[in-house]
Amino acid sequence: MTTSRPRSRRGSGEELRDALIAATVDLLDTKELDDLSVRTVTGATGVSPTAMYLHFADLAALLHEVKKRFFATLAERLRAAATAEDVHERLRTLAHAYLGYARDHPGHYAVIFHADKRTDAAPDPPEDVVAAGFAAFEPVMAAVREALPDRPQETFEVAVELWLGLHGRAQLSAAMPWFDLPDQDRYVDRLITRIL
Repeated sequence: MTTSRPRSRRGSGEELRDALIAATVDLLDTKELDDLSVRTVTGATGVSPTAMYLHFADLAALLHEVKKRFFATLAERLRAAATAEDVHERLRTLAHAYLGYARDHPGHYAVIFHADKRTDAAPDPPEDVVAAGFAAFEPVMAAVREALPDRPQETFEVAVELWLGLHGRAQLSAAMPWFDLPDQDRYVDRLITRIL
């Protein structure tokens, strides 16, 4: 049974908007992305479904806002991991931090990379979501740029190859948890050695 949320005081619409985002974040800690709906989010917030439409055009718009927050969290985790002086060690810690985020927050990771696959989502994410994604990617780009000082034209391509290798492992691990993947340390070391 859903408890109704106390009526917001006049001028406090931002509180409801933040509550809807927070409820979505909390739901994604325990639910699959496809289990989300306007009703599950508003029910968890304690408001009627129509209240959401005062702040978001639809569920996809709400998920874009949540996606920006998750990208920011991923970027924070990657920046915190990028402290080693040795650039190869930094790439290793970045890779493990990325895989750790995907493992620790599977619902969040699903929103980052799959929200736009939903049938109710806009075909192209807004520019601010794209910018948040590139901000999360920047610590990897910076480390690759430093690792390849004589090949600046390859920085983006090599960084994308690293990202693809990490994303592939994260996705396979989530989709097929029974599959016996190679040891993560060895996988990361081999991936970095190959792409560099």
